[in-house]
Amino acid sequence: MSRFTLSAIVLGLGLAIGSALALPVSAQAPSEAAETALWDSVKDSRDPAEIQTYLDKFPNGIFAPLARIRLRNLKGGGSAAPGSSAGTQPQQQSTTASALTSESIIREVQDRLYNLNYQIATRNGRMNDQTREAIRQWQSNIKQPVTGDVSVAQLATLRRAQLPTTWGALAYYSKGASATVWNRPTREIAEREALAACRKNAGAPCQVLSVANKICGALGFYNAVISGRQHWGAYASVRPTLGQATDHALSECRKQSKQPNACGVRVTVCADGSHQR
Repeated sequence: MSRFTLSAIVLGLGLAIGSALALPVSAQAPSEAAETALWDSVKDSRDPAEIQTYLDKFPNGIFAPLARIRLRNLKGGGSAAPGSSAGTQPQQQSTTASALTSESIIREVQDRLYNLNYQIATRNGRMNDQTREAIRQWQSNIKQPVTGDVSVAQLATLRRAQLPTTWGALAYYSKGASATVWNRPTREIAEREALAACRKNAGAPCQVLSVANKICGALGFYNAVISGRQHWGAYASVRPTLGQATDHALSECRKQSKQPNACGVRVTVCADGSHQR
């Protein structure tokens, strides 16, 4: 095993991520209300032109997947009277039909999850394992069925989620170099600035974790000579409070390092700067 205890870094970060993600949901935006009103007015229509009117106005809308299903049924002769079971099928599917029907919607989901502080390294409109894992974590946090897919109803919930407006980041290198920033307006800005400063200190690429609103992070670290060989490791944690983040980072260091007594807290950060108080 390398002297770099990178597995511990990943574990410490992985255990920490979920705590920062349960965010409040805002009221429905006016544009969403207009979309819902239009969909309600055409969803039971037997005229394909009326369904197409909705799709023309909201091609990537909340109900677009259902509209396309309804349109296919109507054009294929599979329509039914509004009150029949076939006519109500799209409504029944609204809670389960996948909303991930285009690259633009997948990219939107990736962007929103990233800005809710889920681990999304690549946001290109293509599904991958990391995106599905982020979806699962989000579904678990909002107490929805954990499927790794996003239904039409869940997409509406995700679109209403209130995004953080205060961000911080902690960038670190396994040999101990680190950098922190706080009170930044976006996650992307916070991570970019912290990574640039850490790389300058370390002379090598760094890892980064981000914190939002009042969430805090801490970095446990040890450096020791054992049997004539140098050992070191960094253990990052994100938790709701500074005390919890510090305790967890230190605990992970002591649990996984080769010399627990050498562990200490290297650096801390809270998104709102409260770690300075």
